[in-house]
Amino acid sequence: MRVHRAVALVGLATLAAAGDMAAPGVYGPEPRVAPSPLEARALDLARARLGRAGARPRSSGALVLAARELAARAAAGDPDPISRGRLRAALARALACDASPAAVLVVAAPDEAADAIARSLTRTVATDVGAGAVERDGSAWIVLLISDRKVRLDPFARDVAPGTRAVLSGTLAPPLARARVFVTRPSGDVVEAGAGAGRSFRIPVEFPAAGRHVVEVVAEGDSGPEVAAIVMVASGGAPLDAPPAAAPRAESADAATAEAAVLDAVNATRRRHALPPVAAAPELAAIARRHSEAMAAAGRVAHRVPGSGDAGARLRRGGVAYRRVFENVARAATALDAHAVAEESPAHLSSLLQREVTRAGIGIARARLASGDSAVYLTEVFIEPPDDGASSRLTPDARVREALWRERARLGLAPLTSDPALDALARDAASAMRARDETDADGLGDRALALRRSIAAVDVFVASAPEDAVRSANLRDRRFVRVGVGVASGDSKRFGKGRMWIAVVYTD
Repeated sequence: MRVHRAVALVGLATLAAAGDMAAPGVYGPEPRVAPSPLEARALDLARARLGRAGARPRSSGALVLAARELAARAAAGDPDPISRGRLRAALARALACDASPAAVLVVAAPDEAADAIARSLTRTVATDVGAGAVERDGSAWIVLLISDRKVRLDPFARDVAPGTRAVLSGTLAPPLARARVFVTRPSGDVVEAGAGAGRSFRIPVEFPAAGRHVVEVVAEGDSGPEVAAIVMVASGGAPLDAPPAAAPRAESADAATAEAAVLDAVNATRRRHALPPVAAAPELAAIARRHSEAMAAAGRVAHRVPGSGDAGARLRRGGVAYRRVFENVARAATALDAHAVAEESPAHLSSLLQREVTRAGIGIARARLASGDSAVYLTEVFIEPPDDGASSRLTPDARVREALWRERARLGLAPLTSDPALDALARDAASAMRARDETDADGLGDRALALRRSIAAVDVFVASAPEDAVRSANLRDRRFVRVGVGVASGDSKRFGKGRMWIAVVYTD
């Protein structure tokens, strides 16, 4: 008896569909599948062992079809039948939208299969399971797919014509909310298709060119953003398979060397997209390494684990100044494999393809899973540095005004008039906020009204660049014609290094 498990659970790959039933070309509806006796026995065992709070997992027809394809590969002698590439392709052909199902392969004599399956089940949280089996020459190859589904998708076509505009809709499982949809196009470029507000979402997705598109739903949960669903869409009859992956390289036992190899892979991807490389930053690597160690200790991949806070909080604790931060987390058998898992996710690929990021920290932690398999937890942190104004001849106040003027012109609104009296009030407010290390403008609006103005509105920001001040509904209000701007710069215990306290007051 042999048991194999897939450690990395997200990816792309190849093969024609296996099994005796062709699934329809629409994600969402669960295909009706009649399990074989051996598959039914495997499903019964899995459903009895897995689940949460007494709720037994459902038997998923889509996962059964995908598992059958993988079992057929194993029986045919595929040396790695449940690799993440094989798994992702089988899921797409079976019309399963699961983001990261665990895959377990059991090879045993048919009369020993039940005991082998029972011993292989180590994952305790699952909402849906599928089992596929092939019996041949006195042996049985059984694949179990175990999924904790995060979303229910409405019908969504897997096969579309170039130029199609389709609506991806569905409902997230609690506590997830605020879905965002990312798409990796055939060119390798990533676009964000749109976002939803609550648990339900309805987001149009464009398929402008022929080829394979990877569509991903990311939502906010208790542990930060997480991938809720992944679907492959073939436009113009394109195959669903990913290009063949490069042969795996042996990984150094030295963590720093393995981390450097990941950074090399990051910059190779950026070069392919005509982007400048990111530089290694030791202080970011230390922060990334600590988060990987925290994930390994918690036994899960997440942007927030107990005691860690989000990426911004970790940077502030580490005294790192930044304007924007992007973070990728993943787990696989090796550091490079974990990075490949991240790149195959449109949202994670988007993070490392941000043009403005210039510095990166890569950190890994090695651990052993409950199944006994070894794994590498990976954290990648990318930052856009704060705008210190060194390349500008304008003062910080003037740069904020310039940004406000430019945004008003873009909106087609009348220009604002700079008011010296309002400027003086705003400068005092910004200095006071910096001194108190807070964002309370402390009566700035009332002081502006005391200048014999009819209406006044105030914006305050702790920002990393003057352009952040345009994030305001007040700037779009046609009633306001005068503005005062004040900026105070410095380091903050609450908000991090290299911050700008900006006060903007608008009046008629």
